[in-house]
Amino acid sequence: MGNFYRIGLCFLIVSLQSISAQTDSLIQEIIDEVNIDTLYKYVSELSGATQTMIGGVPYTISSRYKSQPGNDKAADFIKEKLESFSLPAYNQTSGSTLRNVYAVQTGTVYPTQKYIICAHYDSKPSGPIAPGADDNASGTAAVLEAARILSQYATKYTIVYALWMKKNKV
Repeated sequence: MGNFYRIGLCFLIVSLQSISAQTDSLIQEIIDEVNIDTLYKYVSELSGATQTMIGGVPYTISSRYKSQPGNDKAADFIKEKLESFSLPAYNQTSGSTLRNVYAVQTGTVYPTQKYIICAHYDSKPSGPIAPGADDNASGTAAVLEAARILSQYATKYTIVYALWMKKNKV
């Protein structure tokens, strides 16, 4: 799990380039907001280690493989989390099995120039149990944590928080 913390910090550091007031104290403030317990909670919920609430109903995401019901539930979970940070969140679909989820935080100075913080949320192997903590619940957790923190700040540039499936093709 050590790699996922480094990945999360890299996402946050890259994202910091778009924060309006570029000061050392602001950067430190944002870094200090990273909550390890929240990251663990997201990974635990996405990998089925703990039950989560999706649409107000308890659910255990035991697999995020594309043909499993947990994959769509994971997308619902992600969308709900992004919306809970007061970000407009969207589904992007293609065919019957592809569902990407993304949220947009519009920049205040350069709204047409974008930074993308992203990860895939699906997992392997195919089957009813495919927890995928490192494939890629950890990356998804890092994107959600970046969205939780950075959504509290006005940014010069637009930030797109994108979570997609189908990185793991059949």
